[in-house]
Amino acid sequence: MVNDKKIVRILRILPVSGLAVTLLAGCDTVAQGSNNGPHAASQSSKTVTIGYVTWTEDVALSYLWQNLLEKKGYNVQLEQMVTGPLYLGVSTGDISVHLDAWLPYTDQNYIKQYGSNLTDLGTWYQGPAKIGIAVPSYVTDVNSLDQLAAHAKEFGNQVVGIDPGSGEMEVIQKSMQAYGLNSMQLVSGSETTMLSALKAAYAAHKPIAVTLWSPHWAFSQWQLKYLADPKGTMGHDERIDIEANKTWAAQNPEPAKWFRNFKLTPDQLGQLEIDINHAPTTQAGVEKWVQSNQNLVNSWFRS
Repeated sequence: MVNDKKIVRILRILPVSGLAVTLLAGCDTVAQGSNNGPHAASQSSKTVTIGYVTWTEDVALSYLWQNLLEKKGYNVQLEQMVTGPLYLGVSTGDISVHLDAWLPYTDQNYIKQYGSNLTDLGTWYQGPAKIGIAVPSYVTDVNSLDQLAAHAKEFGNQVVGIDPGSGEMEVIQKSMQAYGLNSMQLVSGSETTMLSALKAAYAAHKPIAVTLWSPHWAFSQWQLKYLADPKGTMGHDERIDIEANKTWAAQNPEPAKWFRNFKLTPDQLGQLEIDINHAPTTQAGVEKWVQSNQNLVNSWFRS
């Protein structure tokens, strides 16, 4: 869990190519305080600080809203962080808004810890969202988590995960314990390292088990399947919400309203991710998508 006295923050990110994001690590102490936060008042002008994790949809959304808000005259700062410090930052006001809150299961511990200082700006993803352990479809002898222990060696005795401390990793770890997967290690890393391992194993037609979530473009890139969860340890379908600092949202009703108006279907999100993946830079991919979806974008800014 988060150490509230001192955390490691991954500071502002430079422009990146596609969704391959380079982590710039640094140490910082986040000041403690009331729900006003140390920077909530200073953010009541034309500044928006968006905190994000290097998950595909979160990167895409954060750069999308940087593009849109800057066109409205806002100074937008993007800060790449790991999940725990990110929620702490939103609660103190160091971060104005986080666009990728998975509820009610995956991020529930962070909402319990910091929810009194947050305000939910609504569900933007207009489709079912879920997390789970996925394997390539050519793995035909394992279809359920209760079958995985007997085949652990075939998977190198590991499940390849993402960022340590993320809500998904906590849920997956508890799920593995529930299914007696004591011989398997949940390997932490990042979305990028997980996808690299998946790509290599898939090309070699080898078994691999990874933590994945929907929506994600990986299911379009490769033939994959979730392992069934008969014990229900992963929860049910989730929603993806926007969480903002409570004071910032109250002091900035106009952008808060725009975030509340924001909605995307699975196809619209998928095309945004495709445009970013195929563009020379993230910004270029976002701009292409915006130009192709201008009527949709305009609807978010209506009164």
